[in-house]
Amino acid sequence: MAKLYETLSTERQLEAAVRVHGPATLAQTFSAFVGQFYDRSEFDALARRVDALYGRDSAATADSFRSRLDHRLCDRHHQPVAWETDRPTGAWAA
Repeated sequence: MAKLYETLSTERQLEAAVRVHGPATLAQTFSAFVGQFYDRSEFDALARRVDALYGRDSAATADSFRSRLDHRLCDRHHQPVAWETDRPTGAWAA
């Protein structure tokens, strides 16, 4: 039997995560899984999408997510997220 979250689109799952979890929690979760992405650009695109969802409610909350995620990535010896891009990528393009 499918779990409830599996019946939701990825977009709806992200929206729910942003509503339920604060930026510190999601930054910690994201940084823990950065190595699981074969293509780092997909990770960055997902982080930008979550940042945009936080930004809907508060610019300060979005800023908190960005700074905490970049700090955690640097602690794990990874590059910060490419927050600005020249072109939209894949399904996450707004």
